[in-house]
Amino acid sequence: MGRLIWWAMVVPSGILILMSFGHEAWRRICPLSFMSQIPRALGIQRKKKVLDPVTQAARYELVTIRENSWLGQNHLYVQWWLFIAGLWLRIVAVNGNRIALGTFLVLSILSAILVGYLYAGKSWCQYFCPMAPVQMVYTGPRALLGSQANKTAGGVTQSMCRTVDSKTGQEMSACVGCKVPCIDIDSEKAYWQELKKPGRRLIQYGYLGMVIAFYLYYFLYSGNWDYYFTGAWTREDTAFKTLFEPGFYMYGHAIGIPKFVAVLITYGVISGATFAIGLILEKLYRRFSGVSAEQAQHVMFTVFTTVSFWTFFSYGARPTLNRFPEHLVLAFNGLVVLLGALWIYRTLGRTHAQYSRENMAASLRRQLQQFPIDPAVLDGRSLEDLSSDELYTLAKVLVGVSQQMRLQTYTGVLQDLLTQQVTDANQSFDFCKKLRQDLQIQDTDHFTAIQTIATTNPELLVSPISRQGTVSHDSDTLARTVAKQVKSTSEHTIARSGPFQRRRR
Repeated sequence: MGRLIWWAMVVPSGILILMSFGHEAWRRICPLSFMSQIPRALGIQRKKKVLDPVTQAARYELVTIRENSWLGQNHLYVQWWLFIAGLWLRIVAVNGNRIALGTFLVLSILSAILVGYLYAGKSWCQYFCPMAPVQMVYTGPRALLGSQANKTAGGVTQSMCRTVDSKTGQEMSACVGCKVPCIDIDSEKAYWQELKKPGRRLIQYGYLGMVIAFYLYYFLYSGNWDYYFTGAWTREDTAFKTLFEPGFYMYGHAIGIPKFVAVLITYGVISGATFAIGLILEKLYRRFSGVSAEQAQHVMFTVFTTVSFWTFFSYGARPTLNRFPEHLVLAFNGLVVLLGALWIYRTLGRTHAQYSRENMAASLRRQLQQFPIDPAVLDGRSLEDLSSDELYTLAKVLVGVSQQMRLQTYTGVLQDLLTQQVTDANQSFDFCKKLRQDLQIQDTDHFTAIQTIATTNPELLVSPISRQGTVSHDSDTLARTVAKQVKSTSEHTIARSGPFQRRRR
């Protein structure tokens, strides 16, 4: 009975949590995520020796997985194949054998701890965990009840790494930049920026096929649905002995394909079919709707997520759920339909432009709060009540004030965006283009703002990884390093855009 409760109640509840509360709730209660942080808590993580580019002083930094490394670029494929391997092991060995299940769970825990020792941050969750693709699918840009990082005032958002300041007792960021963008810091930012990442479509479209294939195989193996819905598969202690027995039983005849091969065939054929269908539907939708490639991909992702959710709960949890009174089963069915409908309604029309505009508006709102604005101008409302469009309109009023005040506002917004890790120093020039147009300031003023930030808060202009390694150096040394990078970048960008600027003026 314990195995039935585990597989048909505990595991499906994770999907409900992801759809309702998002990855941030799941990662706070996930035992593997917790176990992977044990080496960090004990202070025994692996480190490497590096030389400071300015002072040439040696220091030791935590080891991270670089974004441009093979694993950094292809970790979605790695996690996808680990996910398939896990579902394959479930059917051929783990489902009904308590020793195999215990061994599987212990090895998973040890793997999480090992990765936590080898790499900094939440590298297990970001690059290795087989559950991460499932979190990615069901969270999407945002969960139903999940928080929105771009609307959070504090610097610690969602499920990002954190610690407690011994002086103030307040939570503070412990981010080491193990992954950029990070789903734990801002899930929607990670969603939009990783739409084109290798393996992203395979996970989204192939996952629906894996849901169908996993539950369909119980029928293909036994010839009827009773084998699955009665939970007989959780009582097979001799699963290892069936590895080489016929893996398909159709129309009263056994087909002589070994079970361990038949499972993989089922997974491959059906997930491959849904992957192909997803690609075709995405292209057709883009062609006939006229939306951008990014938006077409987002719409299809949203549809496939909802269908996957409804399909999963058509079978998942049923071996235990069907034992309850009929009215409770119907109530649960209604809840599943309602959650899926609310999620697709909230997500389908979401765009990358809306998210970016909300990000900029949140930072702009914080800067406008520093100015004495007549309440009559706002019709008695506060800045918190204004929409993104209204905030931009109000910002344009600043065009009538001094150049110094406009630049001060721009610098404040830019610094806030860097603090919230909405953008970084390298991408901020393009990211803030619309704001410069609204405030009517020149592109060269952007680099003036960058240099101001380099003097006052130089750590905002370097990656979190470098920031972690340079905490022992004084701000002057860091400012000199940043200033060299800013000067080189600004000269190159201004030279490249100079002819355009002259034509515009």
